[in-house]
Amino acid sequence: MKRSIFVFVGAAMTLPAFAQSRPVSDSTVYLQEKEVKTLQEVVVSVQKRNQSSLEVPVAVSALSGTDLLKLDVRQFDELSEYIPGMQMQLQSPNNPGYVIRGVTSDDGDSRSQARVSIFQDGISISRSRASAVELFDLDRIEVVKGPQGTLFGRGAEIGALHIIRKKPVNAAGGEVTLGYGSCNRKLADGFINTPILKDKLFNRFAFTFEDRDGFIKNLSGGDLNGKNTFALRNSTRLFAGEKTMIDLVLDYQRDDYPGTSFKNRQYAPAGGDVSPNTAADLEQGKNLYIKRNLGGAGLFINRDINRAWKFNSISGFRTFNSDESFDADGTASPLLWCSEIAEGKQFSQEFRFNYTNNSNFSGFAGASYFYENTSQEVPLRINEQALYTAYSSQLLNGMFASLFSQDIANVLFPNIPALSNGKYNYVENMPDIRTQLEQIYSKQLGIPLKLEQIFASPALNMPAEQQQQLIGMIDLLSNYPINALHEETCKNTATNHAAEAFADGTWQITKQLGLTAGLRLSYEHQRGTYEAAASQQPSILGILSSGSPNIMAAVSDGEIADSKDYCSVVMRTALNYLIGRNNLYVNVSRGRRPGVVFVLPEGTTFLSPEIIRSYEAGIKGILLDGKLNYDLAAYYYDWSHFQSASLRVQEGALVAEYMPDDAGKAHSFGIETGLRYAILPDLNLFGTYAYIDGKFNDRDESGREQEYAGHRFRLTPEHSFSLGLDFSRVLRKGQLLYLRPAYSWKSKVYFEDNNDERLTQESYGLLNCTAGFRFKPSKSRKTYMEIGAYGKNILNKKYIIDAGNSGNAIGFPTFIAGNPAVFGGQIRIGF
Repeated sequence: MKRSIFVFVGAAMTLPAFAQSRPVSDSTVYLQEKEVKTLQEVVVSVQKRNQSSLEVPVAVSALSGTDLLKLDVRQFDELSEYIPGMQMQLQSPNNPGYVIRGVTSDDGDSRSQARVSIFQDGISISRSRASAVELFDLDRIEVVKGPQGTLFGRGAEIGALHIIRKKPVNAAGGEVTLGYGSCNRKLADGFINTPILKDKLFNRFAFTFEDRDGFIKNLSGGDLNGKNTFALRNSTRLFAGEKTMIDLVLDYQRDDYPGTSFKNRQYAPAGGDVSPNTAADLEQGKNLYIKRNLGGAGLFINRDINRAWKFNSISGFRTFNSDESFDADGTASPLLWCSEIAEGKQFSQEFRFNYTNNSNFSGFAGASYFYENTSQEVPLRINEQALYTAYSSQLLNGMFASLFSQDIANVLFPNIPALSNGKYNYVENMPDIRTQLEQIYSKQLGIPLKLEQIFASPALNMPAEQQQQLIGMIDLLSNYPINALHEETCKNTATNHAAEAFADGTWQITKQLGLTAGLRLSYEHQRGTYEAAASQQPSILGILSSGSPNIMAAVSDGEIADSKDYCSVVMRTALNYLIGRNNLYVNVSRGRRPGVVFVLPEGTTFLSPEIIRSYEAGIKGILLDGKLNYDLAAYYYDWSHFQSASLRVQEGALVAEYMPDDAGKAHSFGIETGLRYAILPDLNLFGTYAYIDGKFNDRDESGREQEYAGHRFRLTPEHSFSLGLDFSRVLRKGQLLYLRPAYSWKSKVYFEDNNDERLTQESYGLLNCTAGFRFKPSKSRKTYMEIGAYGKNILNKKYIIDAGNSGNAIGFPTFIAGNPAVFGGQIRIGF
């Protein structure tokens, strides 16, 4: 008996795949559901051809578009609840973080490269500021883990996430969903599929809109951590004869969010507390926002040359611009108001030939070209009068303590809290240091003294030249007016060219034993630039400490640039053995993250490419007459030249900032598993578990002790699991009742590679649930209606999703709250 059922692979749920719409000999196009009789098969395309997931000798997880709707998964961070070994952090659409098996890809600097590749229909969208897209009208999402450079290119050092969007079919139909929920959430999405020319030309238009108030109130005006997004897509499919299929996909997304609540835990807002989950007071109010535009076009040509050979061409163009305004210090004080303005354009072209010999060999070979030009500009506005109380006075205190004594330094530069009762403190002028020093020493010695006499004292043993320098500095500082507004900006750009050739194939040695091997050769030309002008409001503190009018951005002589060429090889080898419908596999692979050309006035840092060697073994399959679907994998990774980021002070700057660094050697060992068990015909149990021990080695390649020796990778829980039920009961023809609760849990997470205990999230769990009723309101076979409800974080667990951030550079680490409990309802109509 044929039936539509859920199947489970890689610890995720997916519905049976639909056969691709293809013309047959009578020129009629049919859409047929894949025949599935047990919990055993799902079609994936991670090896560039449609295969059963059980045949693929790597760990791969998948969620179908229908599953995404059933679980109400509409954005990236919600995916990690259902895929083992993957975590996703979504500060905002402009700041996503992707973590696969303990390794994070989230750097927004235009000169850096991704570790995790994000693809849409075979086109890379991995650039951080343009990778977070709305999840709507999808066929499925595939997540493949481990080094996948052979399959997905230069950015897939630790894995890839592939979004496969629905394409037009030869049938008229559509769907509309409307919803409302907590925080005034308003949702509308849908699609309409239209045959234009019988059996030849079809079109599909899809859209989504979501608007939600922020769940953090900003006492200075507006709210924070809200959402407003609109996206649309038009897909056109043409059959140019019986053997050629052409798809053109155009998409656009517009984001207009309120700002992100970067909240400080040291100073509470007036009448409030320091919890990141309660009201904040970020002094720029409604001037905090995230605005982003994404647009793209994809042209896909697929031609059957003969029964064995197929040709594929994928052409992609993408452009984006984003503007984020954020309060970096997380308080009501005007310490540090920042913006980040990013832009980018990219073009990619891939040509691929696929070969399938039904007897013993399948594979592909091809070539690709990738080009991108991106920029990141960071304007800073600093109230130095407020910065004096929060940071500068402590800096000067330390400087003068080393010259005189701590007691004298405390008199000259007493500790003044940055805020009192939620109001910021400020100092308009520097203290009269000359007069105060003369008074202190005159009182101690009982005679009137001038500054020149003090420095000439044999007790200080100070050379005459140094005496003159210090006297000049003190005279300059004394009563010096402090800027109420200091502005500076820096900009970095990157231009990258990459040409690649690749081949991958599977030789079926026997019916049970298969050997897979792949190779990708890459040539890259990377060019990076940096530019920062001198501030028009020079900082006296910057001039004293570094001789620069700037506080954070080192001044350059116009735009400075540097470049480097890289050549690389990544490869994989896998052996698998089938025992019935159970697949035992081992694989060895080499992955790579491209190098970094980090240009600064003090010189260019050429970070070596990050190299990973991966060893993995696993087994997946079905047992108990198809009732149990399982997946188990164990892996070990060994890194060299692990790229990290640390707080460092540029030459010519006063305040530290996060800059890329070669953290040396690192390793990771992990185990992950997923299962789905059909307890009853209408009740399934599903679960996932992941263990990750990812740490920096004690010593680097040269035997030197490493800065982060023994530290855990950031954003990586050691243990995580999820558990859920899928109840679907057919009441009578055309009616379905469903209930799907799911609970996920993760252990302690560090937010920085230095494992600062202040910047952590202890273990926590989230309970989500969807429920609903589906029925046919009329006798029409095509019309259906569904009324559903959802709850997320039902127990209202308080947690954070990030800590540290830009404010950490001035001793003001900030914290971002996770979503509170939200509830809502939806109605979906199909026709």
